[in-house]
Formats: sequence, structure tokens, C-alpha cells
Amino acid sequence: MVLSIRDGKPPVGAPPGAFDVDPDEDFDDPADDIAATLTAFMPVSLFPPIVAISVDLSSYLAEVLQRRGHWGLSVLGSSQAALAGRFSAAGRPSARLLLASEEHHRGALTGALLLDRAGATLECVTDSHREVGDHLLVTAAVVGAAIGTKDPLVRYDRAYRQLTRRD
Repeated sequence: MVLSIRDGKPPVGAPPGAFDVDPDEDFDDPADDIAATLTAFMPVSLFPPIVAISVDLSSYLAEVLQRRGHWGLSVLGSSQAALAGRFSAAGRPSARLLLASEEHHRGALTGALLLDRAGATLECVTDSHREVGDHLLVTAAVVGAAIGTKDPLVRYDRAYRQLTRRD
């Protein structure tokens, strides 16, 4: 699963106060997109649809999640393990560079980058976040979703695995 979010930092050299508008509402702002592979995701509620994610509190992603309210998730398919690795590498470039060879679009409701060939995509709006141990726990309302037909990519015991169907 890949989380994508706009950074929302003011452009370099911007005068103080020049970036006071809510950057979540401006999808064409000068901020960069960042993305990361998540390993901690959980559905919390079906009605209304709410999900939870957990990220390392010391990560840059945690910092951005605390100041940005709109983000997206692309649930990777079983054939996309290399893509998951690309978004989990330390020191990775911006999400737009990492997605240059992948078909993607901006979510209509959040502006987050979403993979066209994902098994599913979710657009989320943060409901709450809190520090829990060494992680940031974020709950969010799902405001948009699209379901694909791919088998999901699953990570278990330090390796990517495929689910097998039982008849």
C-alpha cells in the first residue's frame, strides 16, 4: 500500500505569511508530492468508512501527516512488489519522479497521486492523529474509493507474499 500526500511546505524564499492559505485546497501549489509504502493499515468503521494508518513518528511522512489533512492510498496488486520497494527506499526522490513510469492521476477529492493500476484506491481526510509509542496513529474518513480486480500485495514475515484462494 502506497500513501501519497502533498508536502505543503512554503516554496523556498517565500516571505513570511505568503503561504497562509490552506494548501490542502490548492492542488496546484508549489509543494511537492511525497509517497511511502505503508505496512500498517486497518479499517476502523464501515459506516461511516474510517481507516487507520500508523507511521514511524520520527519520519518526515509523520511530520507531513500532522500538517496536511488530505491524502490518498493505492493498494498494490500482487505483481507490484517492485513498486512497493521503490516507495520504501530511504532517500527516495519525490513521488512524481517515482511515478513517472507508472500510470497515475490526482484524486478528484484530495489531489493525492493515485495509481491507475492499483488493486484499489482510497482518498482520505484526516480525522485525528496522536502519538502512540514511537509511531503516529492517524484515523481518517474515506471520502472516495475505487476498487480494482487485482489480488492484493501482502507483506508477511519480511517478504511479499501472494494470497491463495481456498475453495
